[in-house]
Amino acid sequence: MYFLNLKAFHPASGINTDNHGKYPFISSVDGLFEPDDYEFNYKRNFPFERINLPDDRVFYVSEPNLTRIFKNTFYGSNRIIRDNEQPIDEHYTNELVTLFYNGYLAGTDRFYRELGQTYLSLTLDQKKEALRDFISYCHINLYFEGFAIPEVLYALGYLQANLVRGFQEYKNLQGLKEQELVPPIVKVYPIVKMPEQEAVKPQETEVKAEVQNAVPPVPEPEILTPQLLATNPPVYIPLKYPATAIFELWCALLDKQLCQLMQVPQVFFVEKEIKELLGRLFEAEGQEPLWLMVAEPQYYEMAPGYQNLLCLLMHATYKLNTMYVKVPQVLYCELLKSNFSSFDTIESVNDIKSNMTKKKDTAINFVHKSSGSYAKKAYKVLKKVPTYILKS
Repeated sequence: MYFLNLKAFHPASGINTDNHGKYPFISSVDGLFEPDDYEFNYKRNFPFERINLPDDRVFYVSEPNLTRIFKNTFYGSNRIIRDNEQPIDEHYTNELVTLFYNGYLAGTDRFYRELGQTYLSLTLDQKKEALRDFISYCHINLYFEGFAIPEVLYALGYLQANLVRGFQEYKNLQGLKEQELVPPIVKVYPIVKMPEQEAVKPQETEVKAEVQNAVPPVPEPEILTPQLLATNPPVYIPLKYPATAIFELWCALLDKQLCQLMQVPQVFFVEKEIKELLGRLFEAEGQEPLWLMVAEPQYYEMAPGYQNLLCLLMHATYKLNTMYVKVPQVLYCELLKSNFSSFDTIESVNDIKSNMTKKKDTAINFVHKSSGSYAKKAYKVLKKVPTYILKS
């Protein structure tokens, strides 16, 4: 874990925006801010945007939302708004920059402290691996939702500086190779050959031909190795978004008319089956359990026509849950691949991820057209997804 002493940051849950009530909310005229791709781009030579401030201060940013804010008024393209109404002016932008920059300077100075004391004693390959983990950790948690909380902007600047320093360190070590150190041979004393002495042959002892009361050899003890059955524990995604809403969302699978519109046979018929399904996918944390965790795996045989709806349900769950806990989207896609036969024809989990947006848009139209009660409740939940633009 890193950044244990950083205010407005928790090592497990990331940036803490609970104290957002009295501070402005920043967004774009194009919509709410979304997080960057989960995977950090190592292929780019230097994946950071250089920000030049009027007073000759310079820093580097990779978080796309902060980049848009900091470049907003300096470059004459004012598309950032405050509290969904008025555009932010240059004076307020400078306030945000100052908060971020103070954290950036502190993070730059404390880079090696955050890596830990053992880092400098690691081998070259171990250092590279440690830096990759550190960079990924910084990148995942570096997300500005829009809450202009001073401690949050300071923490984001702190994380950004550590990400920049970590990437710089990694690039410097990337081309190096570990060389085996051969200790030098040092002769301290002269070598003097001594005359060899004749070896004295030991006298053969008399051995009696017969040994009375011979003791039989003790057999070797039998070592019993227990047979262990290796089983893979079930994988659950922690769910911190209200479980009742997620349950209503997935109950769309019970909507008979929706299944008819999609021309697929209905697979789920009662709410208990949906709870069992969710119990195999998500673990509700910090709230009253609406379903029990199910350890027994079950592979749901469902028609390929369910791909669109399942992608929608999983993508909406991912978007809603991301507001509380950051789990990479690819893990949600892995749940689709490992639990539903609808995705048998898709070889790669990344293919599911890349096509998820297109498929969920198709499913949204079906859910909207259905007049079933379950579909209507699910559509209300879909309206809560920040990035979805749905019909009324």
